[in-house]
Amino acid sequence: MKLLNILPREEKFYHLIEDLSQYANESARLLHIIVTSENEQEIVKSGQKISQAKSEAKKLYENLTEEVCRTFITPFDREDIQAFADVLYNIPKLIEKVQDRLITHKLRPFNNDFPRMSEIISRQSEHLEKVIRILNNGQKLREMHEASGHLHELEDKGDALLGHLIAELFWSISDTRELILRKDVYEMLEDITDFYRDCANLALRIVLKHS
Repeated sequence: MKLLNILPREEKFYHLIEDLSQYANESARLLHIIVTSENEQEIVKSGQKISQAKSEAKKLYENLTEEVCRTFITPFDREDIQAFADVLYNIPKLIEKVQDRLITHKLRPFNNDFPRMSEIISRQSEHLEKVIRILNNGQKLREMHEASGHLHELEDKGDALLGHLIAELFWSISDTRELILRKDVYEMLEDITDFYRDCANLALRIVLKHS
């Protein structure tokens, strides 16, 4: 059974949200390449691809926002569509800032710090794909609870890792500039895990409203 099955179904919103999530998840995968690769050309190329993904996501986000305003009947509440779009766009937007910080300041992993956080984000991107499939294919509340739960668990791990990394940072790094830069990146990475959790919350709320 589809969401709001009794009303005309505006397929474009499902497609737009799915496409926006793909840009977010592609950015997450590229970020993991940046923090794990030792090939300078691959790092720079991945950074460029992240910027392209963010640019395309911005166009898509603006298109979706316009469609929400122009469409009389939407498959679920307008504010939920817009909120979902806002959070999804924030992911590639913030990832672009992270990669710019990493590449500009030539920050490489220290004690596996960036890869550990990036691994959590990459796993969240995989679970978000499941969340979007469930959202687009019907009111499967139990499945959505399970999929969103995984995103919450990973966000909790991101919180715990952030505290550990910051503590480790202050014990291990004496250079003030590097300390500030790394702490800033850690916090941005943790913010990305929060955005994925927010996606889970929004998707679950949508299904609960229409189940």
